[in-house]
Amino acid sequence: MSHENDQALPLGTRLGDYRLDAIIGHGGFGITYRAFDTQLTKFVAIKEYFPVEFAVRRPDGEVVSRGARFADDFVWGRERFLDEARALARFRHAHIVPVLRYFEAHSTAYTVMEFEDGRSVAQLLREPKRRLQPDEVTRLAEGLLSGLRAVHAQGFLHRDIKPSNIIVRHDGVPVLIDFGAARQAMGGRTRTLTSILTPQYAPIEQYALDGKQGPWSDIYSAAAVLHHAVAGIPPPEAVSRVGADPYRPLAVTQADRFDQTLLVAIDRGLAFAPDQRPQTVADWSVMFGAPLPQADDALTQRLPGATAAPRLGGVRRESGKPVSSVPLPSPPPPPRSRRSWAGLWAIVALLAVVAVALWRIQPELRDVFAVAPPPDRPAAEAPPIPVVTQSPASPSPSPSLPAGPSVAPAATSPAAAPTQPPSPDRSAQKALMDQAQRSASEARAVLDRADEASKAARSMAGEARIVAARAASPALENVERLSYDGGASYVGQVVAGKRQGLGVADLTNGERQAGDWDADQLNGLGIVRLGNDTRYTGQWRAGQSTGLGVRERPGIERAEGNFVAGRLEGLGVRRTLAKPSLVQSGEFHADMLDGPGVETLGDGERYEGGFRGNRRQGYGQVTGVDGQVRAGLWEDGKLVDSAP
Repeated sequence: MSHENDQALPLGTRLGDYRLDAIIGHGGFGITYRAFDTQLTKFVAIKEYFPVEFAVRRPDGEVVSRGARFADDFVWGRERFLDEARALARFRHAHIVPVLRYFEAHSTAYTVMEFEDGRSVAQLLREPKRRLQPDEVTRLAEGLLSGLRAVHAQGFLHRDIKPSNIIVRHDGVPVLIDFGAARQAMGGRTRTLTSILTPQYAPIEQYALDGKQGPWSDIYSAAAVLHHAVAGIPPPEAVSRVGADPYRPLAVTQADRFDQTLLVAIDRGLAFAPDQRPQTVADWSVMFGAPLPQADDALTQRLPGATAAPRLGGVRRESGKPVSSVPLPSPPPPPRSRRSWAGLWAIVALLAVVAVALWRIQPELRDVFAVAPPPDRPAAEAPPIPVVTQSPASPSPSPSLPAGPSVAPAATSPAAAPTQPPSPDRSAQKALMDQAQRSASEARAVLDRADEASKAARSMAGEARIVAARAASPALENVERLSYDGGASYVGQVVAGKRQGLGVADLTNGERQAGDWDADQLNGLGIVRLGNDTRYTGQWRAGQSTGLGVRERPGIERAEGNFVAGRLEGLGVRRTLAKPSLVQSGEFHADMLDGPGVETLGDGERYEGGFRGNRRQGYGQVTGVDGQVRAGLWEDGKLVDSAP
């Protein structure tokens, strides 16, 4: 099992013709794998129906409901999963991921999709100080608008538009992926299943179980993504905008970088109240100052800076251009005339004659051009031919690999002196730099995995907020009140005198627990707020905060990732919110960074390398606020050796 999701199928598992080889996404509704199609010899993406709120995986790999009371919900959701796969399989749109097939196994369902090889908008925005340029934002907006109009035209909503669900392919086309949160928007059945959100990109109506959702909800999420692309940060979470709204319009904050029409359109899409937003994508498109292409003839477009590359896959993407506009290959050059060939042979013969003549008189030429040695030194003591170790114009060795061997001429004079070995100090510095580069490279690889775990944790925390809100709802069915010695109380569902189902407990020490209970303990998704205002939101097991989640002490610290008994254990990200700020990403053990990781200080200094017990340990690299990179060796957090 992976750190990212211990409920996932083991890598290497065979599902028919498919072999699972990586986990590329997971959330409250399902797990997405990268798989290899052994028949067509290509990669695909496979989404597994796995609603964490009411399903578990048995040791034999079968997926079953958490109990009898969740059985109907599990089956109903699996049927909707099939409905969505059938509907999405009809799409052949440049900005929507193609669905290839659907099948059932392990008592659950799977959708096979085209594997979109590229970088997500989230990855692009994670680059230091990265914000998309105006023309890039325009292309991204066009892709989102065109794709969403096609989705909405079929009566569907996406419901989880966020930077990680938009892939910019290698040919530059933005593609909406992960429709596991898509639902029939018109009518249908309202269940917990429909409430899947990512807090910074979700509109306020998605937080309410009975909130009316529609195209305006996807518009808010798409506008939040565009806000992140423009400003470099997402907008405030919708729940924080209740009452005094902290949102600052882009038309004010970014007026010096972008066209006002674009900024105003994004601001309108981010209106807090649903009825204040554009109600359809067509309405929103008009605000951008250009008509929206029709869903069935939208042109495939490239983001600036992307390089075109051939794309292999099972689905052909139409460009929308007439056949006559497709460039044809150039005709072959006409054959040379006999006169041209005769002239060419005459030149070759002349060159051969000259070469033979030069060869015959080479002794005379050698005597003419011979250089006599200086009078004070005999010819036998001529200076040696130098050995070339590295040409100044040659590329430097790769930063993640040790330098290659020196380059010397194929043959040298017997009198040539051997290359002098580098001095001990220089050799030691080079070895230090090589070790530091390797450690930094490992740290950056772990950083990407930690960021994915952090995103999954935030998604799980969003699910937990929904469950906690239901637990505290006055409309919750079969509610009982239990009182305990000392003044503690519980209001919620009860079975055989024990807390079982949804409910809220208030303890005498000021602690409050809300969520899903089993056998008198929090077990599933929920929120706990301690007396000192520390909060944990996410997965629970047997009364312990264990699994994916977010722990936060407002204004002091925030940790996102995998927890065991309330402590970070595995991949995650921890931020100190008070001054001086600090961000640590990597592998944690008992709440301490231990192994390869990345640490960024509030002043901009960044360390990439090894850690032990939350302190820098071993080799690593530091990038200063001036952009200069230095290699070093640390022991117990102290720098003991360094090299420029």
